[in-house]
Amino acid sequence: MLDLDDTTVVHGIESLPTKRVADAIALAKEKIHVCVATARTIDSAMPVLQHLSLSGPCVLTNGTQIYDPVTNSVVYEVVLPLGILSKVYPLCLARNLKVSIYDGKQDREFKGGSIPEKILTIYIPEIPPADVDELVRILSVDPRVHVQKLTAWDKRFMSIDITHSEASKLHGILEVARILNITTDEIIGVGDGYNDFPLLMACGLKIAMGNAVPELKAIADFIAPTVDEDGVATVIEKFVLQ
Repeated sequence: MLDLDDTTVVHGIESLPTKRVADAIALAKEKIHVCVATARTIDSAMPVLQHLSLSGPCVLTNGTQIYDPVTNSVVYEVVLPLGILSKVYPLCLARNLKVSIYDGKQDREFKGGSIPEKILTIYIPEIPPADVDELVRILSVDPRVHVQKLTAWDKRFMSIDITHSEASKLHGILEVARILNITTDEIIGVGDGYNDFPLLMACGLKIAMGNAVPELKAIADFIAPTVDEDGVATVIEKFVLQ
């Protein structure tokens, strides 16, 4: 179960895995299911999924969707409770922060007005690092939601992803285990970011990248080389192909 950005690919929407990583995944697929667990939406994850020709169910948008690459369909979806956006947006507006919403198909900036009935995630893309923990604390008061901080695309900033309380990479992995009829002890989890804490906690073998945040390394069973050193290939060579 592989995170994408800064794990399988160098952080960036245009990035694809290196040849060494892609070749290792191709060999691993002959033995096990290789799956993805990412904060990306289906559209932004698709170039990587197609490049790797994965067969295992993939956890998208931090656990709000599971995509089956074999049938090319979303097989699981968790929607935010009604009323969450009307609470989040004024807090962000007062702090001059942009807000993006994802309805399962389209990711767009919300600028006020009528609120869609179906929202899977609310994303606050660029937050000054000094402010992110306070905002997480304020937003986490509502027990109906799961609030996750992430590194923003622009690494000068942090970001926040808000999903249903039962939507995280952990929840998604539990559903993937049910679909594949396996136990979570049989799953290897590999990640680097704050939102990969639930990913690793759901897996039997917990692996943090060499470039991972310290909090993730603290719970890992193994520290892989960095993404620039093809750490995912090393993980596969050590734990799957030997």
